[in-house]
Amino acid sequence: MVISSEMKDDMFIRTIGANLFDSDFEDGENDSEDDLLESEFEFSCEDKTICDVLKTKTVTIQHKTCTSRDLVGLQVWRGAFLLADFILHNAARFNGKNVIELASGVGLTSIVAGLIANKVLATDVDRENILSLLRTNINKNNHRKNIKVAELDFFWDEYSQSLTEEIETSDIILAADVVYIEAVTKHFIKTLLNILKLGNKNKEVYIAVEKRREASPGGQIIAPMFSYFHQCLHQDLHKTVINDRSTVIVEELQIDFPQYFVYTRVPELTLWKIHTKNL
Repeated sequence: MVISSEMKDDMFIRTIGANLFDSDFEDGENDSEDDLLESEFEFSCEDKTICDVLKTKTVTIQHKTCTSRDLVGLQVWRGAFLLADFILHNAARFNGKNVIELASGVGLTSIVAGLIANKVLATDVDRENILSLLRTNINKNNHRKNIKVAELDFFWDEYSQSLTEEIETSDIILAADVVYIEAVTKHFIKTLLNILKLGNKNKEVYIAVEKRREASPGGQIIAPMFSYFHQCLHQDLHKTVINDRSTVIVEELQIDFPQYFVYTRVPELTLWKIHTKNL
């Protein structure tokens, strides 16, 4: 099955010009899974205190516009832009912090976090060229030399010593659009719980997820993957006691903050905060 990110439509509309019908390509010729594109995503900056510290206002990303389901990390997804907007709008919250992104994909959110945070660890699964493309994009945009790349698989139960140390010293965990099949969602929640247990810091987790709807066999409009994600959040994380010292709190955040990147911020986009509170 070939899957295309909704950003494919946004990017098409954004690049429409007078020569729209001058291309020699036939319809559908650009939809090959093997095509790798390079796109520049500009963002605005209205807060002078933020603008003065940013090294750039452009993120250059290599990515695909369609892939198989197991390689969706090679595409750009709207959740990454929502999370990037949140970071830019809450720069003071990220300034000086140690950040880890889970399932970084092509790295857009990690790159934006790296413009503000003390350091960022961009992680993903080592499948085909996901990690190599992530490294390519990080190297191209690592203006402050504070972003590293590492493998982290949600299906792991144990981590290397170096990864454990990174997790223990982290302050903020990020993840965008990681919900697409139940098995991945289940192990993603397990990974979050494991991360929250490591170290003595109270961590904050921010997750951007799009509620993707579909028609059921009976004609009802449903969002099964989002529903399962929501169920896991509240059954497996919310109010869970960690290390006999803190409780996990799950809350949904409003997404009415300013938009800095150009994309369609649809109502189906949701943003979640998970944090720990001392007992």
